Amino acid sequence: MTKNTFLILIIAVLTLSNAAYAGKLYRWVDANGKVSFSDKVPPKESKRERDLLNEKGRVIATKDAAKTPEQIQQLKKINDLQAVKEKLLQEQLAHDSALLNTFQSEADIEALAKSKFAMLDSHITIAMGQSETLKNQLISHQQAAANFERHGKKIPEKTVSNIQSAQGQFDKNKNEITSFKLQKKILEEQLSKDTLRFKTLTTLSKETPKINSETIPNLVLGELVCKDINCQDLWQKACDFVAQQENTNIAFISDNLLLTTTPTFSNAMGLSLTKINDGKHTKILFDVRCANSKGGKETCQSEKTTRLIEEFDRLDD
Repeated sequence: MTKNTFLILIIAVLTLSNAAYAGKLYRWVDANGKVSFSDKVPPKESKRERDLLNEKGRVIATKDAAKTPEQIQQLKKINDLQAVKEKLLQEQLAHDSALLNTFQSEADIEALAKSKFAMLDSHITIAMGQSETLKNQLISHQQAAANFERHGKKIPEKTVSNIQSAQGQFDKNKNEITSFKLQKKILEEQLSKDTLRFKTLTTLSKETPKINSETIPNLVLGELVCKDINCQDLWQKACDFVAQQENTNIAFISDNLLLTTTPTFSNAMGLSLTKINDGKHTKILFDVRCANSKGGKETCQSEKTTRLIEEFDRLDD
């Protein structure tokens, strides 16, 4: 150990001891990368991040650096996104709860759907039978009117009224058939969705998912813009991207929200996807959150995290 190094070490120890005796000791890095210790932070350094140390020189608290106007605006955007995710999560959890309380298996879902299909098919059959009868009645009244016209006679008001009434009943019947067929199509889609959702729920953790609000965010959001109204293919591609990341466990997934487990270690990341529509475009937003610790903050600000977000933004290339 050189004489100068020994002297610097003695000064640092004395500084730590005196500051500890005073009750507070701060550590920060200035614009030149120099590490400084003091029981008071100079005004010109007050906007920098600084650590509060205990008498043993260990970090017991960290004061974040003052944020720029751009960072403040981005943080508001992220907090707004958190509120959107919370709303989507609670809505889906309510739907999932109802689904699990109603059905015990996929077979139960199919059985209920079959009974509804049978009822709708019965309504369609009856309505189509009535349609033929109503069509014949309409034709009969129209022929009567044509007969009056062929003989140069005025069509009686009664005949005109009969035609209008028959036409109205025939049109109403056609609309009912269309409605029953539409209900059947909606039921088919709902059956598919409920069956798929029920199957998905059996693969997810039984723990109630959270949006990781207690963690700290990276201030950059990944963003993909869908080129079609459903963007199902791009959503699936984004979900696969998250699933492929190492040490990543998906805790929740739906048609518009994906959450991984909450990061608890300093080198872990919590990832999420949110599909939203801003009135003009459907977007898929990707955000990264880290453990609420000094190490977690370093992870969120690391080059690895930056590259991850950049890779996500290139998924639609």
